[in-house]
Amino acid sequence: MNNRTTLAVVGAFALLFGVPAPAHGQAVNLDIGSFNPAPSNAYGGAPGQVGFWNNVTTVAATALSDTAGAATSVVLTSTSTNFNPFTFGFDNPLTTRDDELLLDGGCDGDVTLTFTGLANGFYDVYTYAFAPDLPGAFFTNVFVPGSLDPMQAVGGSDWTGIHLPGITFAQHRVLVTNASLQILVSVASGAATTNGVQLIPVNPTPVVHCSAKLNSLGCLPAIASSGTSSASATGGFLVTAANVRNRKPGILLYGIGGRTALPFQGGTLCVGGALKRSIVLDSGGTALPANDCSGVYSLDVNAFAAGTLGGSPASFLQDPGTIVNCQYWGRDDGFPAPDNTTLSNALEFVVGA
Repeated sequence: MNNRTTLAVVGAFALLFGVPAPAHGQAVNLDIGSFNPAPSNAYGGAPGQVGFWNNVTTVAATALSDTAGAATSVVLTSTSTNFNPFTFGFDNPLTTRDDELLLDGGCDGDVTLTFTGLANGFYDVYTYAFAPDLPGAFFTNVFVPGSLDPMQAVGGSDWTGIHLPGITFAQHRVLVTNASLQILVSVASGAATTNGVQLIPVNPTPVVHCSAKLNSLGCLPAIASSGTSSASATGGFLVTAANVRNRKPGILLYGIGGRTALPFQGGTLCVGGALKRSIVLDSGGTALPANDCSGVYSLDVNAFAAGTLGGSPASFLQDPGTIVNCQYWGRDDGFPAPDNTTLSNALEFVVGA
């Protein structure tokens, strides 16, 4: 039995969501059920995402707002096996205040939530699945197709005063590439409960890895980034390498073959698979004839990917969700050929929406 009622029929409902800037996902707080009103705007739930909470109490189409209270245009369609899925509630003696408003009511039974019209990009999805009536006995399975995080069973303990993963909620990170995502909720033991959902747009932080080659002046090039990778932007994501020799040409090597660490020209090649090249850059720095490490290679990868800098950028630089590794290569005539090159360490980033 997957709900707390004796009658199970299929119902469908649609909920509208929202229109933020296309490069930024929609941040949404959603409370499910008519048992209690929605939590206050000061309530952030497990991840601390404060702001407006939508309260869904009917199977009819419902216009929702984002956390700022602004109307959005994302559409949620849901199929439930319960006759009237949003009326379930139980007054758990341990929950209080906003926690009580969220957790003491919800959808009773299996349910599939399908969000469409979302801005593409990464989202952290928090699905609340606490059974207020029998929290120690009931378990709810939560699965988000496309997420690397597995299906999670939520339940097995009463409210402790704080949200805990696997006890009150499941957390999944998922990449939205076709403007939609699904949440599949089903019974694991006893009955299934869905109290609410929080959608949090995220942009994974670039990661520096591998080892740079000490240059002929004894300086260690250092790669870094600023801004945000975006397939839809024409600027705003700088990848740099400092501590390189002044007034030397260089390029950014990049690829989608993952990380590696192979001996290469007296240093380490950190980019796996087939290598792509940026346009030729100049390190700048102190004017010649000085020789020092004041040079900096700098490339706006968003602008390069958009074609505004010339060259032949790989199409995957505009494919949201693609994992890219990159490393600077340049000239260093202080070493004898064929090792007369400089190599920075590497940066791994995910192409944003």
